[in-house]
Amino acid sequence: MNAGQRPRLSIVVLNRQRERFVAHAIESACAQTLEREQPGTVEVIVVDDGSRDGSRTVIRRLAPQLRCIELDEAGQAAAINAGFAAARGELLLFLESEDWLYPQAAAQVLAAWTPGVSKLQFRLDLVDADDRPLGRQLPRRLHEGAQALALLREFGAYGSPPCSGNVFHRDFLARVLPLDESPWQAGADTVPILLAPACGAVRSLPQALGAYRGAGPDDWLPSARHGALSEACRRVLQGKQALAAALDHLVIPRRRELALAPWEARTLVMGLRLGPADPALPRARTAGRALRAVLRWPDLRLGERLLMLGWMAGVLLLPRALAGRLARQHRRLSGRETPTC
Repeated sequence: MNAGQRPRLSIVVLNRQRERFVAHAIESACAQTLEREQPGTVEVIVVDDGSRDGSRTVIRRLAPQLRCIELDEAGQAAAINAGFAAARGELLLFLESEDWLYPQAAAQVLAAWTPGVSKLQFRLDLVDADDRPLGRQLPRRLHEGAQALALLREFGAYGSPPCSGNVFHRDFLARVLPLDESPWQAGADTVPILLAPACGAVRSLPQALGAYRGAGPDDWLPSARHGALSEACRRVLQGKQALAAALDHLVIPRRRELALAPWEARTLVMGLRLGPADPALPRARTAGRALRAVLRWPDLRLGERLLMLGWMAGVLLLPRALAGRLARQHRRLSGRETPTC
């Protein structure tokens, strides 16, 4: 990059304990066709959050010319804060190190960007741990504009991709960052993702511009034994509280108690039935909130609504072994089928 030249797009690779995958993420960020055609347009920064595997050796070998920030297990919020502080681009994309971008991603994002946009989002192709396509894309639906803001005010959520499918304007991020690091060891990306409609326009590209690495069949249900399922439930509840407080801070009117989005409802139902007992998940109230989420979410088709209600009833009422088998199906049906043309 020429001295003093400001990039249009900063790609911040976020890594922790992903020695197997981080090289692919970095290489995809460095291989953007836009940077080859217009040198200095894209910068790549790598933030490693206390990896104890061989990640740092891989990063140092692959990216001697890149800015690499090494943290001491500070958590995802700290990694996002550090990446934002180091980035110089007008736009920022936080790329999780198990994911990767397609070569035309930066070019298509910049071509589609318009003034007043706080976030541009795009779908991600779902792949397994060996990079094999799973025939699905995330998310199922993309919400934008007034619809995204309306959903945010009622549910604290809207149709948006995971972290790697979002590009933010610097001015918007300056309003919501730095994040409070202590409560956001994981899941911190949900804060800028969900607050974007409250601070500007959200726009969507219909095509997939990257790949999202999903878990394998044996890992689709978080492990209750290792506390992952309980942690996922806590993040849902914590996220609701954080979003409510943030909307109040931004003076954005909202529903008194933010409702659950369908995917959040599924997580809480699994935690209620298959996780350890948790006073934060009272059975009757949690089940009621989950069922109301399916009934109230505006753009579920009748068949989807009935299928989800049946799934929830099965997980809640079937014997535990059968409930566990049924619960694993929810990730198999995530997103939408990859278009054939």
